[in-house]
Amino acid sequence: MNARTPRVRWRAVTGWALVGVILAGLYLTLRGQDWSEARPMVSARALPYLLASCAVNVVALLLAMLSWRSVLADLGHPLGRRTASRIYFVGMSAKYAPGAFWVALTHARLAKPAGVSGLVTFAVWLLNIPLFLLTGLVVGALAGPMVLGAWSWLLLGPVALLLAVLARPAVLGRAAAAGARLLRREIDVSRSGAHPRAALGWMIACRLVSGLYLWLLTLAMGAPPGRALLLSVGAFALATTVSSLVIVLPDGALIRELLLIGALAQVLPLTTAGAVTVASRAVCLVTDLGLIAVHALTLAADRPPAVRATPAASAGEQA
Repeated sequence: MNARTPRVRWRAVTGWALVGVILAGLYLTLRGQDWSEARPMVSARALPYLLASCAVNVVALLLAMLSWRSVLADLGHPLGRRTASRIYFVGMSAKYAPGAFWVALTHARLAKPAGVSGLVTFAVWLLNIPLFLLTGLVVGALAGPMVLGAWSWLLLGPVALLLAVLARPAVLGRAAAAGARLLRREIDVSRSGAHPRAALGWMIACRLVSGLYLWLLTLAMGAPPGRALLLSVGAFALATTVSSLVIVLPDGALIRELLLIGALAQVLPLTTAGAVTVASRAVCLVTDLGLIAVHALTLAADRPPAVRATPAASAGEQA
């Protein structure tokens, strides 16, 4: 019997267990939404806005992938866009499972054939958390006066911190290297600072673009374009930032919706704001699952078939 057989079987079992957790989380996410509230968005007038919103959100997701890829390159693994895109999007399917660590586990499993260790993918996951939170607060400052009122000055702190990171981008790689040393491991870190700056740039672009898809949905319901633009971009950044901290809920479900309804009620009637918010979740699900499905299919198509050893071949190896 091949000594590697138990290890292969264990990896298969853990892989299918991970798929089960992701599917269960996705089911709970879909079941927990009252999609009937989005009926006002289902009309001939709103259809062009919905389609444009989906296209814009796809662009935002691609920008997020490029940010993740830049952090990975800073830790010594500059992957091609195609490989990085497959790992990122298929791995992000795990965000629908309760508990943020599932994404790190899925990325580690997918990135291993590309020569990326689990320690590196875990470090990339950890570094992306402050990047996501920081850029969300910075872009959220656009809606600060409308959402936070007199407390909007608090968002000046993240802006100053972002400028400090841009001035000393090597701090990200040093943090990862220091964490690895605590585990008595080593991580190769780039010294140029180009990759961390690129990661921040891509993530800021992602935050700005992702709010545009929500803005398009508000326009479909007659919101004032100018005020709704700043409110949509800033409020969506703040809502996704705050909801991401509630890790027990899959993809910030419910928390994000409550925050967005409260913000959009400033430019739309409350019931209409609810319809736009539910439609925004539907757009995110459709674009997320579409990209995940496309990359999963291409990953499966390019994966070489498993070769089973025949009795004759096994006898030949033993001889």
